[in-house]
Amino acid sequence: MAGTFCPEWVFNLSVARTAYEFIISDLPIKAYAKKYSNGLSEHYTSAVNPEEIETEAELLLRFLVEINAEKSDELLNNFVFFKLKFSQPGSKRKLKGMFGSALDPEKEKKYGPNKTLKAFRAYVFGLRSGVSEKPDPGWDILKEEGIDFLKEIIATEANIVDGV
Repeated sequence: MAGTFCPEWVFNLSVARTAYEFIISDLPIKAYAKKYSNGLSEHYTSAVNPEEIETEAELLLRFLVEINAEKSDELLNNFVFFKLKFSQPGSKRKLKGMFGSALDPEKEKKYGPNKTLKAFRAYVFGLRSGVSEKPDPGWDILKEEGIDFLKEIIATEANIVDGV
């Protein structure tokens, strides 16, 4: 097995989903971070630390408070859409290529402290200036094709015990 790390875009998507689920549901953020950490760690041999997900998700939420964001959940969901569909503004992500998938593990860890926040900030400011892509109303990641293990993680209920 060549790579073992979760791709950065998958990590960013998981962080945004953690913050999103925290906003729309009623468990502690730690429970959602653990859910994504467990799911990603099953798929990638280098475990994804739940504290890393939780810390990054809290940074996104703090940023949303700083900018007095209306519809924070919608902004987070739009970012999830963007991370899934685009590698950068205007550049569509190819999930399946001739030599593998965008979901395949990477040789080195590319995600790290504040990187998700940086990407999210750029996305939000891009939305304001009309350069960031956003989904059609009612878009649902669970209806997307080719991301089966991600959909399984998203569909998994967070465990209240993990929130303690």
